[in-house]
Amino acid sequence: MSRLGNPVILPGRVRALTVSALAIMLLAACGASDEESLRQWMNATRAAKAQPPAPLPEPKPYVPRDYAGRSAPEPFAQTKIGELNKTLTESPEAGRRREPLEDYPLENFKMLGMMKKNGETYGIVRVDNKIHHVKVGQYLGQSYGRVVRITDQEIVLRELVREGVTEWKEKMTSLKLEVSA
Repeated sequence: MSRLGNPVILPGRVRALTVSALAIMLLAACGASDEESLRQWMNATRAAKAQPPAPLPEPKPYVPRDYAGRSAPEPFAQTKIGELNKTLTESPEAGRRREPLEDYPLENFKMLGMMKKNGETYGIVRVDNKIHHVKVGQYLGQSYGRVVRITDQEIVLRELVREGVTEWKEKMTSLKLEVSA
């Protein structure tokens, strides 16, 4: 401060204050110009006429069809339903006795390992918190899954899956060894 109480402004500060004041004035001028051009655009857009939408296409006339099924047998007749139920309950292996492990879905089985006993290979599985030994030829799961191969990493099954109403399709699936942490 000087002796008179006026602040002393150094020459470098004068330049910085001048540049700052000039920048503020320029920004204020730009803001007003941008705002004015925006207002003009908005007014022009409001005044412009919108193009009418294209006309909709003419609807096609409805032409009813004749029902030709009057002479055909009724689709919901008891005889038809009885035939369908019979085919749905038929087993692809009708003469075979079901095994106890066919009561569980294949997703419930966990392969725990494999062992050999008297030259025969067994897979060790857990289902319903019980341990079972399975061998080639035994049935597992609810899709007629028959064990075809047992390795130290998996148990391979051939399942019969219904395709359509009367067709059965063969599908190969496997139980992988469950790795414990």
